[in-house]
Amino acid sequence: MGWLPATVALGSMFNPLNSSMIAVALADVEAEFHVGVAAVTWLAAGFYLTGILAPPVMGTLADRLGPRLVFCAGLVTMAVTGVLAALAPSFPALVAVRLLQAFGSCATMPAGMAIVQAAMPGGDGRPPPRVIATISMVLTASAAAGPVLSGFLISCWGWRAIFLVNVPLAALALAAALRFLPRVRAGDGRRPLLPHPDPRLLATCAQFALVNVVFYVAFIAVPLWAQRAEGVPPHVAGLLVLPMAALGIVMTPVAVALAAHAGMRAPLVLSAVLLLAGSGVMLAVTGIGLVLVAASLLGVASAFAQFGLNSLVFVHARGGDTGVAVGLFQASRYVGAATASSLLGVLFERAGLGGGAWLMTAVSAVVVAGGAFLPVRRRASAGGQSGP
Repeated sequence: MGWLPATVALGSMFNPLNSSMIAVALADVEAEFHVGVAAVTWLAAGFYLTGILAPPVMGTLADRLGPRLVFCAGLVTMAVTGVLAALAPSFPALVAVRLLQAFGSCATMPAGMAIVQAAMPGGDGRPPPRVIATISMVLTASAAAGPVLSGFLISCWGWRAIFLVNVPLAALALAAALRFLPRVRAGDGRRPLLPHPDPRLLATCAQFALVNVVFYVAFIAVPLWAQRAEGVPPHVAGLLVLPMAALGIVMTPVAVALAAHAGMRAPLVLSAVLLLAGSGVMLAVTGIGLVLVAASLLGVASAFAQFGLNSLVFVHARGGDTGVAVGLFQASRYVGAATASSLLGVLFERAGLGGGAWLMTAVSAVVVAGGAFLPVRRRASAGGQSGP
């Protein structure tokens, strides 16, 4: 793949990893600080709400100030907040540091992809598919692997360990960034502070937001259900979403091949159908076995959706606005995540896992329609069309 994409992938994984690691820690944080489920879920919801606002701002800063600077600043923030969160003496202090952590994690993806686009431009408006696929694979896998890693860290050292793990990872990513990321010329300072994105880009982001409603309901609800209803220990609860991580890695090359042979529409539609199927299985869950089946279907869906929608960002981004386009795409992840965590706080209290499953199914039905009609070609006026 090359050191440049690998470095961008390493730095970009902090956002999805930290957004999902918290799921397994919520029960222990609730017990230590004596707060209810509705309050403790703000550790997730606050991160997600910040994730809506921060990525477009960070993308704009990357386009205007230089993406390498913004990328490295994000990694430094991740290391500092990892220490501060682990030392948090109270729940309000932990929430405050968690919000700052969200800003740091939101800087690396838009800045990193702006570097990739500048250093490895493609003729169809996007970097080489293998590069997008690899970075998408890392993002999908790290989001799904977060609860697994979190479960083991909590079982061995307590919930504070999920924040401390960011310190050595950020140090490694920063060393790689300083060594391998080129200095990319910043954009024209006279450009508008908030560019006007293409409506097709906004449609892509909206579809990604809906997809992430489904994923984050599963990320949060399954470990909570396993620990509270089934009495499963944290390290086992985290393993229940392992199929999402494993299949997110394995199936991404399949998504690349399918798009190359059948066009970009094919992975979008297939991911939507699998998302609906996984949500339907979640409705029927009576034990851990069916949870694993649902997680497997969602894992395959995540591989196809992440690659397909991430590719469309570069197809529909206006020239010179790659950072803010990727920032909007990243923000849409947290529109979905914030929606999921906010609604789940009410649904889980009233109906348990079944309430979340109904939400997943309803949203998945909308995603199926979006997969069929979402624009997948570049506007002719933008310099030609992308592949179908």
